[in-house]
Amino acid sequence: MNIGFIGFGNMAQAIARGLLTNKIITKDEVLFSTHRKETREKIENAWKVKGADGNQKVIDHSDVIILAVKPHQIENVLGQLTIPESKLILSVAAGYPTQELFQFLSPKQVLRVMPNLNAQVGASMTAIAENTAVSKKDTDTADRIFKAVGETVFLPENQLSIFIGLAGSSPALIFMFIDTLARSAVKYGMPKDKAVKIASQAVLGSGKTALNSDASPWDLIDQVSSPGGITVEAVLSLLQSDFSNAVVTSFDKMIEKDNDMSGK
Repeated sequence: MNIGFIGFGNMAQAIARGLLTNKIITKDEVLFSTHRKETREKIENAWKVKGADGNQKVIDHSDVIILAVKPHQIENVLGQLTIPESKLILSVAAGYPTQELFQFLSPKQVLRVMPNLNAQVGASMTAIAENTAVSKKDTDTADRIFKAVGETVFLPENQLSIFIGLAGSSPALIFMFIDTLARSAVKYGMPKDKAVKIASQAVLGSGKTALNSDASPWDLIDQVSSPGGITVEAVLSLLQSDFSNAVVTSFDKMIEKDNDMSGK
């Protein structure tokens, strides 16, 4: 399976790294293009993969093309290309709806995909917008590609705004929580680097526990909370504060901003 990348920034590189690490493709099956020749040559030397001096060469070479340019660049890029309907196009351009891609591409060949920052460590939560015009074979291919960088979920496109709150932007909130938790430990004398490591692992492990458990998150809270103990004191303190309201409010703000940007 030859995979091409139009644009090879951080997200495209994370995807390519996951595909190569999991041996889904070989380096000979990768072709990428970048705007600058100097950037292309630097990546070729570092990655030992082939770069193309034009986007059309990526199209011609590849079975699957990952469109990883900025949203404002899409029309200019796609408007200059001839793309056979046999090519599967996976767009990771944030905020650019599938309907807009249909100006340039057949509905049968395009899927909008939304990975998150954690793709760079193989732990993305990626949403793939449902498109019933795309064949099951191509849909399965997209799923396989993005499982190389984490977990995937298929969603109606009108739920991608919700997904942004849950997984696209939420890492920033989780990093804030980790940093605040670590700073609380620093207050009592623990070095910051150790506090960040401990807090980060606690968040990572808690996420894994929640994913692998049939219990609800609140039931898991009860499992940690001994009667009259330290944890229940902390939980009650958060319940009495604005913690939950603050999280809900920040989620609402993300939805509102996304709606404003997409003109809803």
